Formats: sequence, C-alpha cells, structure tokens
Amino acid sequence: MSQYFLVAAGGTGMRCLQSFIQLCALGMFPKKNITVLLLETDAENKDKANAEQLATWHNYLQGKAKAEESKDKTNDGTENKGAESSMVGDYFSANIEMCVFVPDYSRDDSRNFKVISQVERGNSEVNHKLANIFYEEGVQEFNLGHGYRAQTHLGSYLMYHAIIQEIRTAISDDIYMRKSELYRFISKVQAASAGDGARVFALGSTFGGTGASAIPIITRAITDSCKILTGDKISMDNIYYGAVVLSSYFKFPPPSDSHLKEDKIIANPNFLEHNSASALMYYVNDGTIKKTYKRMYILGWGGKGFAPNNTDDYKIEFLGKPKNATDKTATGGKAQENPCHVLELLAAFSAKHFFEEQTTPSSALPDIMETQFRYKSFELDGIGDSLMPKIEWDDLFSVQKPAKQDSTDAVKIHDQMKDNFVGMVIFAAIINSAFEGKVSNFLSCLQAHGKTYELTEKETESIDAYLQYFYSSKSQQNDGVVPGWFKQIYLTFHSIKSEPGKMFLGIPSGVLSASERGAKWYLALDRNGLDAKKAQNLFISEFLKTAGSGNFNALMAGIRSTVTTIGIKNELAETLIEKK
Repeated sequence: MSQYFLVAAGGTGMRCLQSFIQLCALGMFPKKNITVLLLETDAENKDKANAEQLATWHNYLQGKAKAEESKDKTNDGTENKGAESSMVGDYFSANIEMCVFVPDYSRDDSRNFKVISQVERGNSEVNHKLANIFYEEGVQEFNLGHGYRAQTHLGSYLMYHAIIQEIRTAISDDIYMRKSELYRFISKVQAASAGDGARVFALGSTFGGTGASAIPIITRAITDSCKILTGDKISMDNIYYGAVVLSSYFKFPPPSDSHLKEDKIIANPNFLEHNSASALMYYVNDGTIKKTYKRMYILGWGGKGFAPNNTDDYKIEFLGKPKNATDKTATGGKAQENPCHVLELLAAFSAKHFFEEQTTPSSALPDIMETQFRYKSFELDGIGDSLMPKIEWDDLFSVQKPAKQDSTDAVKIHDQMKDNFVGMVIFAAIINSAFEGKVSNFLSCLQAHGKTYELTEKETESIDAYLQYFYSSKSQQNDGVVPGWFKQIYLTFHSIKSEPGKMFLGIPSGVLSASERGAKWYLALDRNGLDAKKAQNLFISEFLKTAGSGNFNALMAGIRSTVTTIGIKNELAETLIEKK
C-alpha cells in the first residue's frame, strides 16, 4: 500500500493542515503513517506556529497500549500489513511525523530577489534589464522575510531553487544532512517510491504567496530532489501527486497608501479573486500540471449566499484588536492568524479522498495520464438575501453512507466518526464549564468514585490545551471567550455578528455559541428535561458504568461510549445546517 505524504504550503495550507490534524485526532486515519512537510517562507507566521503546536499535542496524546501495538506486528517484529484497517479508530490514533522547511531570507545575502540573483555582479546594467523583463522593481526589492506577498511568479522560482539548494547542501555535508528536515522528508518519499509507492498531497491557496507559489512547482521540486538523492536513477511513475487548491474565501482591509509607499509590495484583497481566476486557468491548461498531478481538488467560496468572512471582524471581536485601529495590513509574522473556515475542513477531507484506497485505488493511479479535477458544489437554503450554503454530513465524507446491507463496515465508519466528533465537542464543553478547564479535576471526580486513569503530566497538559484549541479558551485580552477551531468553522456560516442558525452538524447553537464556555453542552444530548447539574450527574454516572480504567486511550474510549449510550441528537446524520 502506498505511503502517505502531506505538503502544507503557506498560511492557507497551515490552516488546512490544522483541520487534517483534527481529523487525525478524531480517529479518521487509524494507525496510518503520515509524513508532513510544513513549507513556509515566514518563520514567525502564527498559522504555522498553531499547526506545529497542534501536531505536538497530537503526538503527545497518540501513545498506544502495548496490546494494540502487538496486533500490528508479525512474529519477527515487522509490520503486519494485513492488520491495517480502513475503519475509523480511537482518538489520536494516526502516526504523524512533522518535517519543516523555511528558506532563510533573514541574511543579508538572501533578503530579496536582487541579492539572491546577484544582479549587481558582472554587467549590472545588462542584468538589471534582464531582471526588469520578468519582475517590477518593487518585486525585486521587497523583503522576503514575510513570504512572497502574492507574487507567485517570483515565489515559484525562488521556492523551487530553495528546495533544490537545500537537498544539494544536505548531500554534501553529513552534519547538515542530519539536521535537514526537508532532506528527511524527501528521503522518505524516495524510499517509498522504490517500494509500494508514495502518495504526496499538497494543500495551498491559489491567491496568496507561499502556497500559490508552491503548488505549481512542488511536484517537480520533489521529483528532482529524489533524482539528486539517487543519481537520477528514479522514475516519478511511482510517486503519485494530488493537491487541493482553495480560491479566495476571506477578506481583510486593503493596505493604506502610506503603507504601500513604504513597503511597495503588499497583498491586496481586491485582487485575490482575480489571482484565483488566473491561477485556475493556469492549472486546467498547463501541460506540466496535467502530466504531474493525478488529481486536483478545486474549492471555492463566492457568489450569492457564500459571503467571505472579514478577518478583521474576528480579530476585533475576539482577539482584542481596537475597532478603529490604523494598523498596517499584516504581511505575515505573528499578526497573520486568521480564523479557520469550513473550506479548510473540506480540504482535509480531500486529502482523505486521495489517500484512501476506497476512493482512490492504487491500481487506478498508474493509468491516470492527465490530471483529474474534482469539485464541490452545495445547495443554498433560505429566501432572498438570507441565503446560506446547506452542507450535509455526507458532503464532508465524499462517500455517501451506504445501506447496511451494502457495507456494514462503511456504515460503522460513518457513524463512529460522528460519535467521535460530537464526543469531543461534549467532552471539551464539560471540561470547560464544569471542571474549570482542567482534565485533572475531571479525573479527581472519577477517582472519588473508584475509577482511576494513569495520565502523565505531559498528557494532562496536552489534552487541556488541545480541548481549549478545539472548542474555546479564555481571552488574554478581556474576560471573554476565544472560539476554538470547531466554533470558528461554525462561524463560517453565521459570520461574527449575525444571529447563529439553529443547528451545525446536528449540534444546537447553544452548544457552539461563540461566547459560550460550554455550560449548555447538554442540549446536544437526546434527553428531555435536563439542566446543567442533572446533565453532569447523568454523564458521570453513565461514564462510571460504561468506561474501563486504564490509560489515556481508555479515557477517550469512555467518553465516546458514554456519549453513545446517553444518545446524541438524531439530526446529526441528516444535516449540517438548518436555518431558523
């Protein structure tokens, strides 16, 4: 079976990666080995930092019981390939290995295109004239420390050569080789290509800087790097590339005249749709793209009913940004932290569609001679100006839930994923509202009733932080609440300021209200007459009955079984959105 490799490029790629890791945390890729290359030009990008932190939490919580590990080994200790299941598994059951590559543009000899290309050396007049044919003066001179600023024609050129140069440097220096995470990623792709094959899936945007620059060249860069490792003795026939590209789906304030005069090159939201359209025309017509990518998934968010979220509204409402702030438009760094969006979750499911044997059989990949393009379309619900996308649960999965007589396993996958998803929402809400955001308080409660779980200090810290990131956390700016990943996706549909709809993924809006710490979590249960205290007592009593003692895995299995026993709203399987 092909090995799985994921490339997350740029800010949008980082947020898509966050959704992918969330799916791993929710059990979507049980016991699968997934090697991730985090590709960024802006070392301090907050979206990048968030993705890395999420992966760190996942890996701390990913440990398996010894008995489970032994099931996947043959008598000689090698991997038992027959033991791998396509079923949805336990929480945090994927094996994620993170590799990071950030070209260093902080040095004097790499700060902009002019110094990298050494325009001033030799016949500088001729060199300048040649450079001016391809790039405007401002493009040649802007500081690359915050990335490529939507200048993809420059970014693709620089990114390809940065990757190739890193690999050449690594193979010439053993000490450097051991430190190079890009070399580690490429060597794993090369090794997989010599075996059963490597599936490499890229996540990025069509409108931005790093992601939009990387998608066109990443197939050539990885393949050429593999050839460097093997002395050009590798064919790309056994490396199967896929990608998801997101067109413009959010907006932010345009740069001021004074900021433009100072920095010259700044991404402008007024041009993002144009950038997306131009990029998509390139993707569907370029011969190299069509020969190298097996599948490309196209996602967009525009037109009537698909209003783009304003990232400034989110930052003002939840991150403490002053309403009348005259800050410069963020070009990157720690200021680049945008709210998550449902398109990024769909991008993660696109990766699943490409990776999974059920939807992309290994036997079919060699016969795909030209890129297969895949799209998503949604119905609109509502009347007049109140139109809103209607996305059902099956839209996320790509493969509809079959009848039980057709495939019992597929039905279990569908249902268990829902249970995992809602179980995590309920668990996070309970810990936030009833146990002061501390899992240790919940464990102390259980211990008082005779049930003990052995969690390490690092596991406890990681699950506390993960649940807050998943659901909500206390604001560092005021007494309010910062919505977590899942609530941010909910806000995709209802915006920051409008009244929420009735349901999201079958979960009542009271559970997902942006300002709610989780006190109304019981509304997600299929029980009448509950209040917060009765619901808490019910949850604890059922948990004590159904859950087994043990380690972190046993704790999370107990959460899922308790939620399933109590019963969640039956709308979960039917609809993602219901208007009031």
